[in-house]
Amino acid sequence: MDNEAPALSIARLRSVWDAEVDPSARRALTAAAFAGLFGAAHVARVGSPLARGLAGAGLALLLAAIAARAILARRRRGDARRTVREIIGRTDEALGAATLRALALVDRAAVDDSIGSPELAGLHLRRLLGRASQARIIARARQAATRWASAGLALGAAALAAAAIEPSRVVEGLDVLAARGGEAPLALPWIEDVEMTAAPPEYLHQGTEELMPFAPTMQPRGTVLTVRGRPVRAGRALVLTDGSAEVPFVDDGKGSVVARWTLGESTTLQAAARFGRVRIRQADAQRVVSIPDDAPRVTLEGAPRTVRLLDEPSIPLRYEITDDHGLREVDLVLRAGAKEERRLLSRPAADAKVDRGGYELRARDPFFRRTYVPVEVRIEARDNDPIEGPKWGRSEAILVVPPQVGEPEARRYAALVRARDALTDLLADRIGQRTPEAGGAAAHAAHEAEVQATAKAAVEAALSADHGGLRVRGRIASLARGQLARLDAALAAERKSTTRAAHQGLLDETEGALLAFDAGLRGLGHRDAQAVAQRLADVADEAAAAAELLGGGDRESGEVRLEAAVTVLGGGGVELGKLGELGLDLGEIVANDLRRIARARGVGDWMHTELAARDLAARLRRPEPSFGGGGRGGVESGAPRGPQPGDASSADESVAQSERDLEELARDHASETNAVAEELSRASRPEDVAALREEAKKHAEAIREAVRDLPQPGAAPGSAESAAAAGREQAEAMAGALEQGRPEEAVTSGRGAMRSLGEAKRLGAQAGGFFPEERAGREAGEAQQPLAEELAWAEEALRKLRQAAAERARDGLGRSSQREGSLADRARELRKRGERGDGRMPEEMLDRLDEAEQAMRDAQRALADGDGEGGNERQRDAQRLLEMSRSEDQGQEGDAESEGDRNMARKADIPDKDKHKGPEEFRRRVLEGLGGTSEPRLREAVKRYAEGLLK
Repeated sequence: MDNEAPALSIARLRSVWDAEVDPSARRALTAAAFAGLFGAAHVARVGSPLARGLAGAGLALLLAAIAARAILARRRRGDARRTVREIIGRTDEALGAATLRALALVDRAAVDDSIGSPELAGLHLRRLLGRASQARIIARARQAATRWASAGLALGAAALAAAAIEPSRVVEGLDVLAARGGEAPLALPWIEDVEMTAAPPEYLHQGTEELMPFAPTMQPRGTVLTVRGRPVRAGRALVLTDGSAEVPFVDDGKGSVVARWTLGESTTLQAAARFGRVRIRQADAQRVVSIPDDAPRVTLEGAPRTVRLLDEPSIPLRYEITDDHGLREVDLVLRAGAKEERRLLSRPAADAKVDRGGYELRARDPFFRRTYVPVEVRIEARDNDPIEGPKWGRSEAILVVPPQVGEPEARRYAALVRARDALTDLLADRIGQRTPEAGGAAAHAAHEAEVQATAKAAVEAALSADHGGLRVRGRIASLARGQLARLDAALAAERKSTTRAAHQGLLDETEGALLAFDAGLRGLGHRDAQAVAQRLADVADEAAAAAELLGGGDRESGEVRLEAAVTVLGGGGVELGKLGELGLDLGEIVANDLRRIARARGVGDWMHTELAARDLAARLRRPEPSFGGGGRGGVESGAPRGPQPGDASSADESVAQSERDLEELARDHASETNAVAEELSRASRPEDVAALREEAKKHAEAIREAVRDLPQPGAAPGSAESAAAAGREQAEAMAGALEQGRPEEAVTSGRGAMRSLGEAKRLGAQAGGFFPEERAGREAGEAQQPLAEELAWAEEALRKLRQAAAERARDGLGRSSQREGSLADRARELRKRGERGDGRMPEEMLDRLDEAEQAMRDAQRALADGDGEGGNERQRDAQRLLEMSRSEDQGQEGDAESEGDRNMARKADIPDKDKHKGPEEFRRRVLEGLGGTSEPRLREAVKRYAEGLLK
């Protein structure tokens, strides 16, 4: 039986049904797809992860349903029973059931002959299919198509409504739905009619610049970019973004929006709309290249280089600094290992872009003296960048290599040893000289002068040279110059008489000078050795601390510190051994203890390394000889410290005693000078000044009237107008002082005003026809005469006040006169002692002592006559000369002189409790010093400041 005929009939029935239903179904499904898509877009546009997830899930489910229906429909077309059931069964239920039974019979007959003939079963099926009404099937299919069309119409209307409300919302939603990493793939326009401006940071002092929108630009870092535009669509949250950060656009009240962006790194800016966590950018992009504020460029002349401090005890630093916008601070930076010190060099004003300057580092700088490792010297500058914070620029480094501990002292000692050798050669030459005959006196005198000049040149060379930053000062310098003067005096005596006795006197004086110089040199070596030992003791403590770190397991830091300390100790011990007998003794101790440290260090015994270092430090802090002579014990014998044995000359102690006596004299005389000033101050009565005040007010008005027409301050310095303005200010200050009852200040200001007016008159006469200058000079000349009269009145008033005060203080001044005479006697005795023997002083010091004595005698006579002001003035002159006598040679010998060697004054007056006026005297001096400023306009303010400071 032909089985194709029933299958063909069933397929024809399916085609008839599909021809009626499928077009409407496809249109409905398409409408459903668009409605779902538009709906998902609206949901996704919210931008939150939940909304985007729901929209994506819903859209995926819809597409899956459409795909599933298509697959099912394809399968239904190949299923005959389903076709019969869905098409014939819906039009004629009984026929459909019979047809399904016939299909089943055909299938069984094909496999089971007992069922019956397959041909008869097929014929039965064809007859039943032939009974199906095609018209009824078409009518039923049209009903189904109508339902699909109605559903499609409803869905299409919904999709159209979703799109018609605002089509751009659908596009935005789909764009948001497709976003990855918070960025939508499709760029959309958001603003139009764009305007852009750039406002550089205020510290650059530049104006606002208009920019061409979306054209690349270069701007300083910190510039505020303002973007203004009209929104294409309202209701969007617009932002300006560089892809990571963003700032919102805000309404400017004129229908536009504006955003301001502060420029950091180079960036590309775009407008965008924010939908939840998703941004949709505008295609237009603004590229902005950021110009950073560069760090200052610092140039240090000569850097980089390495300097040995011994070879260059003075290191000039010249620098030039440039910055693109402005400088705020320039520092000198010294670094040595972990230590750093910064020193302010300048604070450039008004954001200067260039700064030049210089600084001089000396070997005596405290930082160099506190370190024993190379020092890195740089100039560093800070700019004024408020955007990223100030930036520092630094120069190349100058590496300063400090000397070994004690090396400058050893150099100085060696130079003085050479000077002593020159004096020894001079003595040897004179010992070998014979007394000349009468005819050879001139040649003998010339030879003596020549060899003495050679010796003096050697001594002067040692005294004037710089020895690695140390100079020959203090006691040894004073002693050496005194002995040179002693030799000059002895040579001059021999020239007058070339007898044997005269030559013997020269020989004796030369021997005495040599012994005195040698005693001073030995004393200096002793003091230098003690000072260097104390510094090496600190280094030994550092070695002990490093060994302690190593014992605790800190090998990295401990090894570095221990190696540095041991190196310094080794070099310092060598230099210490060059400083005379004590230095040699202590240098050997350093070498021996360094060997102890090396043995313990070699086997890693850090405890004994530390003990050896601490033992060395303790020994160096007792810088005395290990063993004494003449029955005296030393440090190693356990004996306490005692005085050193006497030298062949007592010159060193004699000079030291003279220094102490001079210092004590200067201190006592300063106290007496202050006592006279205080006596005069107590003798002045306020009622005397009050009696003059009314009359002084009239004179003050006359002074102001005299200078009323003079120019005001502000003219160019060095001009007649400037000098006249200064005269006016000083005259007005004089008037103010008179009104306040301060005639002394009034006289001082008046004299200054007269000098300024005289200068203005001179400059005006030289103006060469320039009217403002000539007028200022003429007016200054006219003001001089009345001002001179007022100054004469003020001087006379001041004289009377002082005279009255002196009369009241006559008794006290008489007592002061006696004390001043005693001080003058002490000065004379000190000078006489300094003119002879081992303790001879330099000629310059003797001259000043003589002048100081004469000034004291003058002050004594003036005080005895009741002239308190004159006597006090001469006292101040004498005090100045005493201070000058204590020249720089009489100051410190540097670090060479240890604290323990400075003897205290052996006697000092302890003031009675009622006589101690120290605080009051200090207050008076401060008020007089600060209140007497030369600037008239500031005098009162400075005095008030001083008074407040002293409270």
